[in-house]
Amino acid sequence: VPSPCVEDDGDDFKTTETCDFILSCAAFHGQKCFRSPTEGSWYISALCRIFKEDHKKMDVVSMITDVHNEVSNEKAWTARGEDYQQCPRMEHTLRHKVQLAVK
Repeated sequence: VPSPCVEDDGDDFKTTETCDFILSCAAFHGQKCFRSPTEGSWYISALCRIFKEDHKKMDVVSMITDVHNEVSNEKAWTARGEDYQQCPRMEHTLRHKVQLAVK
């Protein structure tokens, strides 16, 4: 199966511009995202906290996976008593682990 990151120009393989991207969203298109009146968006709050706490010891995909796990374990209730969960999504074409630089 050809990789979306590799292009064959006949003589040699080269990396395309679609390599090494990561996309993480608070939810799938058309799905609900939630926010706390005091803490803000569940997704952004978890993302900021986990990246701040774990950037020295974890790679980016692992941190985003932890964000998604935390957010998807939260529940919101409507006035009618219905409960909802938020399901974040991630897509990537990373070829290597990405570790943030530590200053």
